[in-house]
Amino acid sequence: MTKKKNKLFIVILSVLILILACFFGVKAVYKSYFAPKVSVTSINSNIELNDWNLIKKFLPNNINLSLKEINVSSTTEFSDSELTDLFILALREEPDAIKDLTGLKVDIENDDINIYVDINYKDIPFQGKLTFTAQSKDGKGIFHYKEGKVGFIDISKDTIFKNLQDNSILSFDKTNGDIILSFKDIIKYLQIKSIKVENNKIVIVFNGTIPLLSSIFPNLN
Repeated sequence: MTKKKNKLFIVILSVLILILACFFGVKAVYKSYFAPKVSVTSINSNIELNDWNLIKKFLPNNINLSLKEINVSSTTEFSDSELTDLFILALREEPDAIKDLTGLKVDIENDDINIYVDINYKDIPFQGKLTFTAQSKDGKGIFHYKEGKVGFIDISKDTIFKNLQDNSILSFDKTNGDIILSFKDIIKYLQIKSIKVENNKIVIVFNGTIPLLSSIFPNLN
């Protein structure tokens, strides 16, 4: 009888040890790979986009005036904190896309734009890292999706873009995995000549041609 009790005790103890080992193993994996490590800005932060400050960024440095048109060109910069605010404001227009999103941070590193996103899934916080590259194409500034991970799990392009819709700040090319800076209401006549990462900032060079009659008589358009 004593031997049976000892065997039962050993079995129960072994099961408990196995359960504890699994628990602490899962906890260690979660903390090492999935738990948030980078501080982000809350998606509910009080962020206000100052239209005038944004417009000032696009005021031309050089203006050439002729009888027919006005040619303008300029260079502007966006810091990672400014991009963080812009992305948060843009995503707030997408309630279906951010229902589990709690925070976001843009971090510019070398030639990459990293976006850290905090997600609350079943009351468990996770952090993902999305990496984009900057380029210009057809007069537009483009953030091209390079890769994304939550821990060691890859995030596909389709997962990122499937619920996103164009808005006043950003538009999305879901086929190619591109986030496109639009600012349609601000830079109607301007095209982005180049966009690059430099000194931990996004540097945008743009130029444009404004028909002189359109600038004097805007209702002609």
